[in-house]
Amino acid sequence: MFFLSKLLSSKIYDLKGNMVGNLKDLVVSLYNGYPPVVDVISKGDAKNDFRIPWKLIRNFEESEMFLSCQASELVSGTRGEDEICLVRDILDKQIVDTEGRKLIRVQDIQLARVEDTLRVMAVDVSVRAIFRRLGFEMLLPGIKDKLEPKLLDWKNLNFLGVEEHDIRLRVISKKLEVLHPADIAEIVSELSPDQRTKILQALDQEVAADTIEELHPSDQANTIASLESKKASEILEEMAPDEAADLIADLPPNKATELLGLMKVDEAYEIKQLLKFPENSAGGIMTTEFVSVPDDFTAEDATKRIREKGDELDTISYIYVVDKEGALRGVFSLKQLIIADPKAVVTDFMQTNVISVTLLSEQTDVAKIVAKYNILAVPVVDDKKRIKGIVTIDDALDVIIPTKWKKRFPRIY
Repeated sequence: MFFLSKLLSSKIYDLKGNMVGNLKDLVVSLYNGYPPVVDVISKGDAKNDFRIPWKLIRNFEESEMFLSCQASELVSGTRGEDEICLVRDILDKQIVDTEGRKLIRVQDIQLARVEDTLRVMAVDVSVRAIFRRLGFEMLLPGIKDKLEPKLLDWKNLNFLGVEEHDIRLRVISKKLEVLHPADIAEIVSELSPDQRTKILQALDQEVAADTIEELHPSDQANTIASLESKKASEILEEMAPDEAADLIADLPPNKATELLGLMKVDEAYEIKQLLKFPENSAGGIMTTEFVSVPDDFTAEDATKRIREKGDELDTISYIYVVDKEGALRGVFSLKQLIIADPKAVVTDFMQTNVISVTLLSEQTDVAKIVAKYNILAVPVVDDKKRIKGIVTIDDALDVIIPTKWKKRFPRIY
């Protein structure tokens, strides 16, 4: 096993024993599992970097490398699309440990001989790696054994130095998407605004939407405004309408108008309707994503309706029953639907005494109702008792519970 810090500045000799230069960096191919070294970058006397193909390295140790050809036969290589430099692009850079779900920094890189290649196996994020790079490792005999390397397997890592290499950005987005949006949000919140924007720009819009919803409200508007407008509008379409409306309300008017204009007509209309209500009213915090069925539906019909709309909804706590004019007549839970006879009409097993609020009900009053009746969502009706949306428990209690805590509530399905 080798550490990159021990190889740096190694002398490079040609076949006749003439010194060619000193090792400055190693180039690896990114898409090969444990990346193999493909080129050695040498810094010569003329201070011009020179790329030497790894296949020309006949032998090497920590302090010196030997080529299989003469210096006069060398031709500097060129960078490939799937290549990165370990010193320039990886060492000292921030990384995501996908197993530990946290952001850390690379202090050193472990390599190993594998047949005729030299491959990257892991990164060292320990304090000992810092001493090793400074050359103090051997000067601390009493401490060295206690400062074990902390090696993280290369395959479990994502690198965030994405400014120059789009290929790395694609790898990052693919691996980050396996994490929970709350973990991604915690990671990107520690990045610079530019890095955060590039990461979210590369994520699938559904994952990006869930991630932005997990960010602190003060960061949400700045983040969405920094994205390309088309991407930002697609993310807003994936968000719950009430969350999207809150975010739009925090944007500069010109930006809000632009993004709404890029969204699908139906979804933009829903958000515009929500923006008409006071911020702390039931109408302002409700979501328009809910399931309602006509009062002549059977349990079987209701089940089909849920299957049709299920993918569009984040929350399916209750199913609301309405008449031909859309007025709220009753409600039933998923449990009641499951145990009901498939041929039974919904009016036979629905609850008729429905607790509801009006569009202008204060958020504090909605929170009290949710707490008093121990319900997961409360319907919002207009002056004709027509259901316009629902306020879920997390949005209702936002007025009395800090947002950071509210974000930790489990989603209700």
